[in-house]
Amino acid sequence: MIIDGNKIRDEIKEELKERVKLLKYPSLAIVWVGNDTVSAKYVEKKKKFGEDVGIKVDVYKYGEGILTDELISEIKNIIKKNPTGIIVQLPLPKHIDSQRVLNIISINKDVDLLSEVAYKSFTDGISPILPPVTGAIKEILDRNKILGFMGLKAVIIGRGKLVGKPAALWLETMGARVSLLGRDTIDLSQFTKTADIIIAGAGVPNLIKPDMLPEKFATKLGGVIIIDAATSDVSGKIVGDVDPACVDKALVFSPVPGGVGPITVAMLFKNLVTLAGK
Repeated sequence: MIIDGNKIRDEIKEELKERVKLLKYPSLAIVWVGNDTVSAKYVEKKKKFGEDVGIKVDVYKYGEGILTDELISEIKNIIKKNPTGIIVQLPLPKHIDSQRVLNIISINKDVDLLSEVAYKSFTDGISPILPPVTGAIKEILDRNKILGFMGLKAVIIGRGKLVGKPAALWLETMGARVSLLGRDTIDLSQFTKTADIIIAGAGVPNLIKPDMLPEKFATKLGGVIIIDAATSDVSGKIVGDVDPACVDKALVFSPVPGGVGPITVAMLFKNLVTLAGK
């Protein structure tokens, strides 16, 4: 089955419209630095989703050359306006201390769970929300009735804080046997060929090929679940880590674009509504 992330996004959108009506002037502030093309597309999608469900989205755009202390000062000024939620669009330019910037956001407004305090609440199992990409992965698995993870082998490629680390932690708490790998892992296929679930977030286009996947009889589910959560810009085209030809060997296949991305946007706003209702 090929996942239609746009369809799932729209279903979540309809659910949120009713919940948003119960909130008083909900808003999201997006802090965006530079002109990264992938970031630009995501900012636009977030703005449109917010408008569709009745959440005001304010985008605060800054030039590539802004310094860490200057950006922190700007975010403090945004916080004074008391938006319901705040996100910093990543990646930030390399000269900026990203974690220092993210730590400015208070836990009750951190819908991305990227400040150290908010992320710790997730790792400690006390956060009422999941990181948006992890939430999107859970949504895909839930909707395909993959509810029991005990003993399943999950291979996650990419150790980043947006995809790999939180997804690995969540799956481990659900009972899966998790291998968290990096793009530098020698011979990924020795792990992927015996996987029940593969989640890709390394940012290496077409890293996973069909010959790296298990045959259907080799998995506990009757086919491998492949969730591509990576995005790379190749000549103006957004592509993932998984060769699209892998769909033929998959029980569930979440492509790029149109898979995890739209659902992640929806989960971001679901997090905002959840935190606002606390």
